[in-house]
Amino acid sequence: MILLYLAVTHDCNLRCVYCYAKGGERKEYMSISTARKVIEKYYDKGIKVQFTGGEPLLNYKLIKRLAEKYDVEFSVQTNATLLDAEKIEEMLDLGISIAVSIDAPQKINDTLRPYADGRGSTKDVLRAMMLLKSYNVDYGVTCVVTPYNEKHLREFVDLVYAFGARSVSFDIVKPVGRGKNIPQPNASYIADAINYAKACGYKLRFRNVLKETLNLKCAAMSGRAVFVAPDGEEIFACPTLAYSKGRCPRLC
Repeated sequence: MILLYLAVTHDCNLRCVYCYAKGGERKEYMSISTARKVIEKYYDKGIKVQFTGGEPLLNYKLIKRLAEKYDVEFSVQTNATLLDAEKIEEMLDLGISIAVSIDAPQKINDTLRPYADGRGSTKDVLRAMMLLKSYNVDYGVTCVVTPYNEKHLREFVDLVYAFGARSVSFDIVKPVGRGKNIPQPNASYIADAINYAKACGYKLRFRNVLKETLNLKCAAMSGRAVFVAPDGEEIFACPTLAYSKGRCPRLC
């Protein structure tokens, strides 16, 4: 099974302070012909496709057309600001899994994940999460852990559980792109948040947590993943490698 990361655009409506891809600084969009060529190249090997970016929902027409054409497992990692009831209903019908990026309660998240014009994005993200909850979607959230939100991970867990998330991925900030000069966080806060969630009885699945400690295998490093840029170039095995000139930061 091959995991295909399709960067359907480099464009983004947010300017997250740590973004390894420098989302929004380039405006390339993947074409339908490029996406089909890549999928069909690996289709017989068995594939899962994750739409990424930039903000992938800026190229939603492409996502929809691919999901309508191919019988494979699709997922999208989105900042959720463009999610509405129509898209949620369509993605449910097409079997596209949804993961939402959010890092903290509003005050901190607005600082870490602002719109391009500097406005906070959290209210729009929470609106979308409440919509997902109302549709009973089994969705997950991804939190990039930095020194700026590490002490608020318990509050983060309370928030996303209240808004219906079923799983949480804690990702350590990568020293790549806009995150190049951001110090590494204290990983003990992640373990504390997980233990807190368990003590509260929250029914949350935790993913991508301290892989080396838990002896988990990276799909990219085991040759089971391919990252594809908007122009169709197969750059490296994962998005982080694609933007770090092939040097693995070993923080996944």
